[in-house]
Amino acid sequence: MTQKGFVAVSIVLILISVTIAIASTITYLAIGEAQSGLSLFKGEDNLTLVEGCLEDVMLKIRSDSAFNGTTVARPEGTCSITYTSGGPVNWDITAASVTTAFQRKIQVQFTRNPTGIVLTNWKEI
Repeated sequence: MTQKGFVAVSIVLILISVTIAIASTITYLAIGEAQSGLSLFKGEDNLTLVEGCLEDVMLKIRSDSAFNGTTVARPEGTCSITYTSGGPVNWDITAASVTTAFQRKIQVQFTRNPTGIVLTNWKEI
């Protein structure tokens, strides 16, 4: 009788151990997937911020060929602007978010003429 009881208790303990192992593995996988999704979401938000900053800078340059601001503040955050070529006709600017987490950076090349702006290159770097 005691041997049957030992086998039954052993089977129950093994089943509980396997169940706990499977549950903890599934939990860790779910947490990893959630973190990946959040990182992707925040990265896309940051990309939207940087694109908006570049559009603001291009609008300011269209109005004023002498514009040389190095930061753009938006409700979503702040961007830093660097100039490789700063006009008055040919422009090569790079915008990056000030925050270090999920940082995105975009480089834009364009020409400014009397009728507006002609975009030649827009790429994420």
